[in-house]
Amino acid sequence: MHSRDTASGDPMCMDKDSVTTKADGLTYWTSKNCSDASGQWFAVDCTKNFKVELLVRIYDRGSIDRYREMTMDYPSSGLAVDADMACKKS
Repeated sequence: MHSRDTASGDPMCMDKDSVTTKADGLTYWTSKNCSDASGQWFAVDCTKNFKVELLVRIYDRGSIDRYREMTMDYPSSGLAVDADMACKKS
């Protein structure tokens, strides 16, 4: 499903069927440029207040094991929008 456009105008899509909350308490979803063949995994803690701190786990493309965590300082960023959509879906 088309979720938003990037600042450069590229359409981004979220796989709404991928949204799941796992035993670690994080909500996971895949997102991708709509023209890409495969998506990338992301995870957040939906119990946190994203306006205070949005800590996102971003998985390496094609991996379900390797990731980096980063704090998003911009609560209306595209990634924050995706995280909010995933949390509402979970």
